[in-house]
Amino acid sequence: MDPSCFLIWNGRCLNGRAKRDSVKSLVFDIKPSIVCLQETKLCSISDFDILSILGAGYSNFVYYPAHGTRGGILVAWRDGSYSSSASVIKEYSVSVQFQLMSSHLWWFTGVYGPHQDNLKHYFLQELREVRNDCVGPWIIAGDFNLIYRSEDKNNSNINRVLLGSFRNSINSLDLKEIPMSGRRFTWSNQREDPTLVKLDHIFCTSIWEDYFPDCMLCSSATEISDHCPLILKLRVDLRGKRRFHFESFWPNFPGFLEEVAASWNEPIQGSCPLEKVSLKLKRLSRRLQSWGHKVVGNIGFQLGLAREVLHKLEIAQDSRVLSIEEGSSPQEEEFYF
Repeated sequence: MDPSCFLIWNGRCLNGRAKRDSVKSLVFDIKPSIVCLQETKLCSISDFDILSILGAGYSNFVYYPAHGTRGGILVAWRDGSYSSSASVIKEYSVSVQFQLMSSHLWWFTGVYGPHQDNLKHYFLQELREVRNDCVGPWIIAGDFNLIYRSEDKNNSNINRVLLGSFRNSINSLDLKEIPMSGRRFTWSNQREDPTLVKLDHIFCTSIWEDYFPDCMLCSSATEISDHCPLILKLRVDLRGKRRFHFESFWPNFPGFLEEVAASWNEPIQGSCPLEKVSLKLKRLSRRLQSWGHKVVGNIGFQLGLAREVLHKLEIAQDSRVLSIEEGSSPQEEEFYF
């Protein structure tokens, strides 16, 4: 196991001494292997800039320049952590292909989505283009300037069309969000009665999650920016990815058989019948994992929550009689699993 972490942050302008010092202080504290900073507002980034912003040890970096005082994305990685074999730079994203020692290749994409609503369609289209260029395990992170759930904003002023478009894009790309612990929102307009929104996200594919199981996403103090820094802590498992686990309750959910049939009937390349069956089974396992996450959710989290509720009820029963609703037997309820 090799512990590692990523720092994802819209630091909002890195051409000032105070902001550079604040970023460098956080980097020194958490020692991330990969750093992705958005809204750098830097038209060019030199080795001296990297030393001033991140400190020593980050000689490898790729960036998209700001246009005047707008935008800019920087992706840097610590010396001796990952090797990189390719990169793709577009208008709203910077992608780098990484490899840890002799393990599998995977892609990291850092994004900074546009503020203007009329440009967000082009941003979502770019994400699909990036996916076509970045084949294989994939993680995408940054300031999307979009939400895909109404609960990701603390008021009802929501553009439902954009919300639906973002959600459809996530689903079509077979992405799942890595949940953040500790807080609901990542951005504030910092007024007396603030608007709070979760604009910063980290999504990944099921295969990437297999390479890095048990990720933990947390945040740090906002300090110099109206966005909070995101810190993704990894457990790097060099022994290989987790085995596929079929959940016995999946067939009880609508759409299960259709999902299996759709996957199995897709054409596949291969000359040997046994090879074709093997490839179809691997594809089916990945598709069912993605489908199960979308339809059922994180079953481990749900079971853990159920155990916690049951435990609290057991504690309460020590001092009082439970109500009819609290004391209902699980056998009396209808469950899928």
